[in-house]
Order: sequence, then C-alpha cells, then structure tokens
Amino acid sequence: MDALEFDRKISEMSADEAGTNSELIEKVKCTMAKVIKNELTPRQREIIVLYYYKGFGVSEIAGKLDLAPSTVSRTIKRARDRIYKFLKYYYL
Repeated sequence: MDALEFDRKISEMSADEAGTNSELIEKVKCTMAKVIKNELTPRQREIIVLYYYKGFGVSEIAGKLDLAPSTVSRTIKRARDRIYKFLKYYYL
C-alpha cells in the first residue's frame, strides 16, 4: 500500500471508526510525534524537524549539517518511509 492508498483509506473511514475528522487528525499528529521522537535515528529526526517543521530546503539543511544534498534527500525519504510504516500499523 502506498501513501496515496493510505490517504484514501483514512478519508474513507466512517464516523464510527474515526469519531470526527478533527479527532482522527489529532490522533495521527500525536502518533506521528511519538514515531518521530522514538523510532527515527537522531539524524533522521533532526533532518525531518528542519525540513517539515522549520521549512528549510534540502540544500539549506545540507549546508547547515555539512552533508551532501543527496544524503539529506535519502534521509528524508527513509524517515518518511519509517513514519509511514508505523502510521500504517496503527491506523490500518
């Protein structure tokens, strides 16, 4: 199952399964924060925070952390895959 299927499956959940959309969103946010905190490596965590929460670009992160841009891109992809794996486990 890829990310698009995951999004579709989440959006198709009935009110009985998910409560309200805002409740589901809060549950996913809470789970995502736990996954980022507990399941990612320190490098993955740092790069994900810089990329998604602070809005840095790949080249900015690479310069700040003295890494190659390709390393930053690969790390983002691996971290996203790991987050997705755990979200899929909890919600599907």
